[in-house]
Amino acid sequence: MHATEIDSLWFHNNPERQFRLRRQTTAEVEQWLVPPGEGQAAWCVIRREDGALEAFALPEGETWDDYDEELASFFAQLRGDKA
Repeated sequence: MHATEIDSLWFHNNPERQFRLRRQTTAEVEQWLVPPGEGQAAWCVIRREDGALEAFALPEGETWDDYDEELASFFAQLRGDKA
């Protein structure tokens, strides 16, 4: 999956940010090979430099801090990058 036009606009309006954290849309979740389980919410992290998107699930009601430093590390883990 790739960043959407709305993500591009968000980065345009937040030029200091390198990563974006947001809930996924129903249409995006429908593209998952294995959808989030019951009680799970679909989220994603988008990287500004190339629009790469990594999706993940969290238990409903939980969130993740959206500081670039934490999102960069989490994004790398989701991609399997070695730290």
